[in-house]
Amino acid sequence: MTSREISTPPATPRTTPPATCSPPVPLRSGIATDWMLDPAITFLNHGCFGARPRVVVEARERWLRRYNARPIELLDRNRNELLTEAKRPVGELLGMKPENFGFVTNATEGVNAVLRSLSFRPGDELLTPSHVYNAVRNTMRHLIERAGGTYVEAPTPFPVTSPDELVNVIAEALNDRTRLVLIDHIASPTGVLFPVERIITLCREKGVDVFIDGAHAPGMIALDVESLGAAYYTGNLHKWICAPSGAAFLWVSPEKQRGIHPPTISHFLDEGLAAEFAWQGTRDITPWLCVKDAIDYLAALGWEDVLRHNHQMAMWVQQLLSEKWGVGPSTPLDGSMIGSLVSFPFPGDVSRFDDPVQLHDYLYDEHHIEIPIFDFGGQWLIRTSSQVYNTPDQYERLGQVVLDLMK
Repeated sequence: MTSREISTPPATPRTTPPATCSPPVPLRSGIATDWMLDPAITFLNHGCFGARPRVVVEARERWLRRYNARPIELLDRNRNELLTEAKRPVGELLGMKPENFGFVTNATEGVNAVLRSLSFRPGDELLTPSHVYNAVRNTMRHLIERAGGTYVEAPTPFPVTSPDELVNVIAEALNDRTRLVLIDHIASPTGVLFPVERIITLCREKGVDVFIDGAHAPGMIALDVESLGAAYYTGNLHKWICAPSGAAFLWVSPEKQRGIHPPTISHFLDEGLAAEFAWQGTRDITPWLCVKDAIDYLAALGWEDVLRHNHQMAMWVQQLLSEKWGVGPSTPLDGSMIGSLVSFPFPGDVSRFDDPVQLHDYLYDEHHIEIPIFDFGGQWLIRTSSQVYNTPDQYERLGQVVLDLMK
């Protein structure tokens, strides 16, 4: 079995713009100099691999020097103590008890850890909306089809006008064969903020577990993982929390932890989630040890101020580029369904480019703009990110470059 067909939902009208919003005031003068980014590049793709402040890069260098000076001491004798201390600020910020989560290198690894630990039978279905991240799509398809089950990708509208549309997509696709619903908290290709609490409640009433792929959520929105009620939650720390690449976590509800293992089975099999995920072979743990430095940097700016700044910038960008490009907003302009990511259908004819990669490369090579282009169901999307180092003129420049490209 491969996939179950679900009808595509009808198109919905676009929202009416509210009163004009404005870009936020910078959190501090010259804040961009805190970051390692090349000033020659207009960097509008924080959502891909994140970016790191200098203080985090310097912290990583210190940990690497310490590791290389005394490898056994850091990775073996002191590992548990160091990781326990590293987990404390993460748990405090994101609402997780230390014993209920472990570090992984990215959210895709977290997805693999859970799905490879579960047993599927012929006839089982794995369900996800079509806003799914492609690496997660591939993981789901591979594992369920190998077991003789069915991968179900429910066609999901974009643009989106209300949370009801997204809840209804899941409600209509659920059935007595659904084994697990895996859903993005904030979708990677579209930037849409999903109503995960409502979807979790819906699925619980049907006796179906929910796995939240929160790749973009930590550091973008206020988050209390344990209060959501999901069975599993994975999230990146190297994106919006700005830790070094290779820092992420997997949280598992206490009643679901038995039998969940990291993809690399090692010395501490069946000794509990925290113990197993604390040792996954000879892995570089220094990105995990630097998460505190990233949290401290953003906390010094004020977490509420960071979230407000980035969200307000995203709202302004959505209004600016929707009007400039004449494409209409992709989500309600009140900002209720975005965090710091906004995607737009590419405005105009793209036939001169063979694929989204070629268009991306053109913007980068010719205009030094780093921004992702996605093929989303045959529609090319351009996705903006808003982090504290971004400035309004960068988006205005993007808007004009794209307009000129369409001439």
